[in-house]
Amino acid sequence: MDISATLAAISTTKEFASLIIGRKVDSAVTEKAIELQGSIITLQTGILEMQAQIQSLTQEKLDLEESLKEAMTWKSEDEKHELVTLAKGVHVIRAKENQSNSQSEVWYCQSCWEKKIKSTFQYVTQDYGGTHYSCSTCKTKIYDHSDTASFGL
Repeated sequence: MDISATLAAISTTKEFASLIIGRKVDSAVTEKAIELQGSIITLQTGILEMQAQIQSLTQEKLDLEESLKEAMTWKSEDEKHELVTLAKGVHVIRAKENQSNSQSEVWYCQSCWEKKIKSTFQYVTQDYGGTHYSCSTCKTKIYDHSDTASFGL
């Protein structure tokens, strides 16, 4: 029996108890009918509280399913990438060798990646010391010393 059928049955019983009270039957029956009405009200309150709990648990379940889906998606994405050291103390995340398109290699900020944010390093400038990049989200700056400007010398 579902909750709405139970509530309908309780309502019918409540009406019956009210009818008995209104008919002026002997006092013992009237007392029991009043007692029955109190029990019915308590039961209705309990059922309504259970409905609220069911709704809350259903929403919690949906939220957990969504979180799990997001975690699995991120795990799948993370497994396609690797940490690469450009120079001492300079690390980036990039697609693994078999996953990358060598024409358009993208570097992701390690700090943002750990927060599950895919934030890319953007070219800033190039000089004799190397090429300067900046994270588009956290503004971390890195220098690729292996890619220096020659300026025709």
